[in-house]
Amino acid sequence: MIFKKKLYKKNELLKYFLIEILLVTASILFALAINNWNTKRIINNEVNGYIIEIDKEIEKAIKVQEKWIKTFEEMSSNLKRSIKIIERNNLDSIPTFKKLLWPFLTTWPMNYDYPIIQEFAEKGYLNKIENIELKTKLKRYFTVKNWSEGSAVFNEKQYLDKVETFINKNIEYLEIGEQKDFLKNNIVDHPRIKTDFKRLFNDLEFWNVLILKTETIMREEKELKVFHKNFKSLSLELKIYIKNIKK
Repeated sequence: MIFKKKLYKKNELLKYFLIEILLVTASILFALAINNWNTKRIINNEVNGYIIEIDKEIEKAIKVQEKWIKTFEEMSSNLKRSIKIIERNNLDSIPTFKKLLWPFLTTWPMNYDYPIIQEFAEKGYLNKIENIELKTKLKRYFTVKNWSEGSAVFNEKQYLDKVETFINKNIEYLEIGEQKDFLKNNIVDHPRIKTDFKRLFNDLEFWNVLILKTETIMREEKELKVFHKNFKSLSLELKIYIKNIKK
C-alpha cells in the first residue's frame, strides 16, 4: 500500500513536471513566434520603404535613358550621314561633314549607379520579395548595370586604341563638331595646321575607323532602347506593388 502511494506521488510529480516543461516550451515557442512575426513585420516595412524609393530611382533612370536615346539617335544619324558623304565622294559637303563628326570626340558610357537599389540588394532584401515577377525584374536591373559597365570598358578601350589614336595623328580636334565652349573663349581651330579632309575621303584607315565607331554607336543605341523597355516594365511592376501595399 505504501509502495502504491509512493508510486502515485511519483506519477503526480512526473505529470506536473511534464506539464511544467510543456508550459515553458509553449511559452518559448509563442515568444519566438511573436518575435519572428515582429521581425518579419519590421523587415517587410523596411522592404516596402525601399521599394517606394527604388521606384523613384527607376523613374529617374528612365528619364536619363530617354535623353541618352535621343543623343545616340543623333550620333548614329550623324555618322551614317558621314558615311554617305564619303560614299558619294561629295567634297562640297566637307563643311557639313566636319560638323557631323562630333561623336568622334569621345566615348559615351551610360551609367547605372543608383545607391538605393544597390543598398537594397546588399542587405539581402531582394530575396525577401515574394512577388516573383517584381523580383525577376529587379534582378534584371543588375544584369543591365553589369552589361553596361562591361560595354563601357570595351568601348573606352576601342576608342583609345582605334579612334583617338587615329584622330591624334590625322585630325585637328577643333575642326570637327561644334566647339561652342571653345568659341565662347575665342578659341578656334589651329591657325597653321589644318586637316586634309579630301585625303580622308580616300583613306582606308579613316573609313574603317568611321565604320567601327558608327557600328559601336548603333549597337549602344539598340542596347539602350532594350534597357529602356526593361526599366519601364520594372517601373510598372513597382507601381503595382506599391499600390497593393497601400491598400
